[in-house]
Amino acid sequence: MSPDGHFWARARIDGVERRLLIDSGATITAISTKTADAAGIDARTSVVPIVLQTANGAIPAQSGRIGELKLGAIVARDLQVVVSPAFGDTNVLGMNFLSRLASWRVEENVLILVPHHPQKVET
Repeated sequence: MSPDGHFWARARIDGVERRLLIDSGATITAISTKTADAAGIDARTSVVPIVLQTANGAIPAQSGRIGELKLGAIVARDLQVVVSPAFGDTNVLGMNFLSRLASWRVEENVLILVPHHPQKVET
């Protein structure tokens, strides 16, 4: 847990390292336009417009997919994301990532993520 009371992690999104807020209150993983561009994620406006209800109000977003997200020994492939300039520089790992894990929990201010199939960690 960071001094701000949130859990943050460093992950690789299609090879691009980024800091992400881990948010069990977010339904879907959300990334900034800057992160999507750097990772080469093709975010598109869907046939039905996406409007997200956030703590800061309603914002328009586009939909995309992360080919591979690596967080330590955890690898998530083909992960749906929403992209919006309204996120600023903030990237959020949501429940669509957390629900892929075998389990996750908080013990004494430490977030423990348990993957189904841990991968070798690159050094």
